[in-house]
Amino acid sequence: MSLHMEVAELLQSEFTQMSDLLTVELDKEQRDVILRGLRYVRSSVMLTPQEPTSQIVEGRNEELQLLAALSDLLSGQPTAQRAPA
Repeated sequence: MSLHMEVAELLQSEFTQMSDLLTVELDKEQRDVILRGLRYVRSSVMLTPQEPTSQIVEGRNEELQLLAALSDLLSGQPTAQRAPA
């Protein structure tokens, strides 16, 4: 069982439906910790040693866009929507 499923089960009660949207309030220090972690994850994605096939590059770019959007959201910057290539 994945960590996401375990967390979902812990948060879900028998009286309410689990939503795909989770609202969390963070103070500045907590947000900075998460943003620092996202930079680490971004570096990890960029440095993953794989042959640069078009499929690998596309997957990596999608993951980096997701990380950038999440980072922008947490830092209060507007998230740019990119048109599919």
